[in-house]
Amino acid sequence: MKWSIETLNFLGGFAPGWWLSTYPSYGNRNQASDMQNVDLTNPTYITQGPGLATLTNGDQTGVVTTLIRGILDRAQASDVSFAVGGTKLYKISSTTVTSDANFPHTITGATNGEDVAYFQGKIYYTWDTDVGQLTLPSTFDDDWGSTIPTGAAALQSGVPHPMEVGGNDFLYIGNKNYVTSYDGTTFTEKDLDMPDNAVVQDLKWNLNRLWIAVNQPDLTGSNNVIGSIYIWDGNSPSWEDEIRISGRIGGLFVKNGILYVFYQDLSDSSGGYKLGYVSGASISELAHFKNGLPAYYQVAEYKNFIIWIGGGLVYAFGAIEKNLPGMIFQLADGGYSTVGGLACPFGTPLIASNQTTSYKLAKFSGYDTACFWHSLLFDVTEKDRKSLIEKIKFNFELLATGARVNWTLKNNKGISLKTGTISFTSDGAITTKDFYPKAEAENFRLELDWSNGSIVNAVPIKNIRIWGETLP
Repeated sequence: MKWSIETLNFLGGFAPGWWLSTYPSYGNRNQASDMQNVDLTNPTYITQGPGLATLTNGDQTGVVTTLIRGILDRAQASDVSFAVGGTKLYKISSTTVTSDANFPHTITGATNGEDVAYFQGKIYYTWDTDVGQLTLPSTFDDDWGSTIPTGAAALQSGVPHPMEVGGNDFLYIGNKNYVTSYDGTTFTEKDLDMPDNAVVQDLKWNLNRLWIAVNQPDLTGSNNVIGSIYIWDGNSPSWEDEIRISGRIGGLFVKNGILYVFYQDLSDSSGGYKLGYVSGASISELAHFKNGLPAYYQVAEYKNFIIWIGGGLVYAFGAIEKNLPGMIFQLADGGYSTVGGLACPFGTPLIASNQTTSYKLAKFSGYDTACFWHSLLFDVTEKDRKSLIEKIKFNFELLATGARVNWTLKNNKGISLKTGTISFTSDGAITTKDFYPKAEAENFRLELDWSNGSIVNAVPIKNIRIWGETLP
């Protein structure tokens, strides 16, 4: 019996339950059982994920000597934004971290710079127990929040201090189990209070309301906690409603009027890292991912996809345009072992990371080569017969200097049945290549590997077709 397997596009992303098995077989033919640093943002092909290029002055040999957390996810002026982390407030452009008499600015008293916001013509930055103010271009008041405004007060220590500018022209700050507000004149330390053991994780303004993500209590590891989203109009003495999640909550994100939520359900066998969205009074689940929840400073938007940090890796969810299905995939590496802030103030993602005494702020640039994609496992038995895999056809973009991808057919015992290479060096500037593996198999998956490829010229694969027949 003749058979064929056609992967005409790769718009399936990860297969359902991909994390549960080394060789999953459930899903669509265009879905992956695993992948690493793979770009699916273009519906035409699959290719290597983006590489990272450190900004000028963007490491410890330049001026970045702390792990950056908060990055202002918008341009404050043409090609100008700001970032904060450790003891420093940084001024950045799309290519450079400013190094002059004013920047980086050392924040007096700080050890953990947390978030940065642009409000009523000034830059505000949270750190440890206070809010700093930058009157542009270069007048700094590091303890402004506890000393200057009407109602001045310090912030609670040892908790996150995310900020959000509301559509009602208020600046809101997460402050343990309180929301602190500032209207341009009055600083209200306890504008809204929540249960005593609650800790605010993120704040977002949407639908003329402030949405407040909290954990009760704020514990990590295998400790089961209650995650909640409180909804507040910004004026009433108490919150209006609460959406509860049975598990830990992370960052929030607003896109096209929809509030997206990152959360962990410890009852889930995957470890429970999920992306969902608020639908009425509940959370509708969209996708699973591995490795960890993103914090408030680790979620952004890129090419119409929501992107976030999960355990040092950049994941993505969405579709390039509305007529395509949404999918989740693992897009890029986060840099060093500890990843900080992620933002797109200039359209291209910026990622901060560090490892021991090495620090950097980098942007997507070129291609990574630590990239692979694995198909689902395909069963090709029929009435206890195995099959002969006769032909594989790859169609791809025109090869250029250095472009290369290796492929392997592997069964569920981990045995390689056949391997091959598509390479500019050996094949020249071609756009299609056929292979005749003549491999016998009961099952197999196809693995793509770009580790010997180029950081300049990738191998974007449009589609793959595999033919075979059962053996007598």
